[in-house]
Amino acid sequence: MLTLTAKSWQVFLIMMVAVLLMNFSIRDMPLATDILFVLGAVIYYGWFAVIGNTLADWLPRGADYSRTWFLLDAFLVLAALCLTGVMFESRSYTATGVAALPGFYLLFAFFHVFWFPAVVLVAIEKQRRPEFGFYFGTFLLMLFWPIGLWFVQPRLNRIAAERFA
Repeated sequence: MLTLTAKSWQVFLIMMVAVLLMNFSIRDMPLATDILFVLGAVIYYGWFAVIGNTLADWLPRGADYSRTWFLLDAFLVLAALCLTGVMFESRSYTATGVAALPGFYLLFAFFHVFWFPAVVLVAIEKQRRPEFGFYFGTFLLMLFWPIGLWFVQPRLNRIAAERFA
C-alpha cells in the first residue's frame, strides 16, 4: 500500500538512499560494507517486487500473468546480486561455457523484475491484456527508475486512489 500511495519525491529519496547504501564502502570494515550493500539491494529491488505483487491483485480478467514466476525471479535476482556483492570484492562474476547458462537466466530474470510491474500497471489502466507497444515505454521508465519514477509513481497514486476511495 505504501508503495502505491507514496509521492514521487518520497520514492526518489528512498531509492537514492538504497543506491547510496549499495555503493557505500567503509575502508576497514568489509562486513559493514557488505551489509550496507545487501540492505540497499533489498530496498531497491524489493520495491519493484512489492509494486508488482501489489498490482497483481487488481489484474483484469484475461490478463493472467504469473505472480509466482515474477516473485521467484525477483528473489533470484536479489539473491544473486547479494551473493555476488558479498562473495566477490569487485561485485562481478564471470562464467564461461555451461556455467554461463544460469547467468543468461539471471539476465532474463533481471528484466522480468522491471517488465512485470510495467505490464501489470498498463493492464490495470487499460482493463485488458496490453500489447507490447502499450507497455514498452512503461517498461523503460521502470528500468531507468530514477527518471521514470516521476512519470510512473503518479500513475500508481491514481490507481491507489481509485482502489481505496
